[in-house]
Amino acid sequence: MKITRVFFLFCIIFLSCSFHTYAQDTLQSQIDAAPEYGIVKIPSGNYDEAIVLSKPITLEGTGEVIVRSCRKEPVITVKGQSVTLKHIKVEQCSSRANTEAIHVTGKNHRLKNLQIYTKQFGIKLNRASDTVVEGSLIKGNSKGNGIDLWESNNNMIQGVEIDKVRDGIYIENSHFNRITRNAIGNSRYGIHIMFSNQITVQNNKSHNNITGAMVMGTKETKIERNELTFNNRNVNAQGLLLYDAENTETIGNRISNNRVGMYVENANNNQISDNEVTENFIGMQFKNANENHVSDNVFVGNVNESQAINSNENEIIHNYWDASLKLDTKGNGMSSIPHRADPFFLTLTNEVPEYQLFFQAPGMIVLQTLLKSPESRVLTDYEPMMTTRGKKEENNFSFKMQIGMIIVSMLAISITLFKIGRKRR
Repeated sequence: MKITRVFFLFCIIFLSCSFHTYAQDTLQSQIDAAPEYGIVKIPSGNYDEAIVLSKPITLEGTGEVIVRSCRKEPVITVKGQSVTLKHIKVEQCSSRANTEAIHVTGKNHRLKNLQIYTKQFGIKLNRASDTVVEGSLIKGNSKGNGIDLWESNNNMIQGVEIDKVRDGIYIENSHFNRITRNAIGNSRYGIHIMFSNQITVQNNKSHNNITGAMVMGTKETKIERNELTFNNRNVNAQGLLLYDAENTETIGNRISNNRVGMYVENANNNQISDNEVTENFIGMQFKNANENHVSDNVFVGNVNESQAINSNENEIIHNYWDASLKLDTKGNGMSSIPHRADPFFLTLTNEVPEYQLFFQAPGMIVLQTLLKSPESRVLTDYEPMMTTRGKKEENNFSFKMQIGMIIVSMLAISITLFKIGRKRR
């Protein structure tokens, strides 16, 4: 009897110790035990649990750290303020719709050097502000967005590689965010902006998507120095779509090998300058777009350089069009022959889409020549550039040299003729 009691007591102590050791070894228990602004360093290993960080703390992986969960809750939930996550691989394996690998609310968080593999969403910023996501990798299976912002302002997303998600970076009702140096591919929309103002999109690469960047319902947004390339896998594919945009700047981008380079619809008072629009099926297409300023762009190697319909009072000037007729009579590097984009074919195919089969057909070209559109409906560059950017000054110098040589030659000939005439006398 005494032996039985001792054995029973031993079992209780053993089980209690085992449970205590397990509890202490979970990530959540370590996070809960850490003080505010403390650092929890996770040793290498696989951690199959969902965790919550709700106080100022740093969670840092050392070595190969994998946090994995297939539950309906996010793998990692971040809330409160001043949480830092870094050097962690996150695997979200739930197929439940709208499940996130990382869910973020609050402010002043930092997510750095993460690897995220998800079946749904990557990172969801929900009413989060002043948060930085940087130097990370997100891979999905086209079911959810890579990084999703909802009513989240003043955040920075930089240096993130995103592949095979629904939308790479989706921003809705979120203002003053900066999107810089990200690479997004094999998705629906690389960058998708909806009803968000004063967004900065700089130095990103968006390639092999249906649309490189869709910018809709925005004001005072800047789209600068991005590469929007090879977005041509769909009949509605385009490099850049500006829809219902106002006072937005599209400057210094390289837009190439897309179905449509730039599609501008219901957009007014925007600036489109210094872009390289090359090797697209249609370089630039305007629809119901008015009072936009389009200047100093280069259009080279596009099957159809530009089309416009129901678009008036746009200022189109000083662009280079490789198909334009060029004659510089003033020596200022600008052609004196205006370049016009007649919307005849676009108008025709809008009414009868099947006519797209006759694009660039000889008969269609003859019809366009005979049935010219009214001047007010034609997109016209009255002073197209003679050469591509960077060669304007060289062109002006060359022109001045030629004029100088002609003047010197004429003076020499005049003096020679004058002398010959005097000798004959």
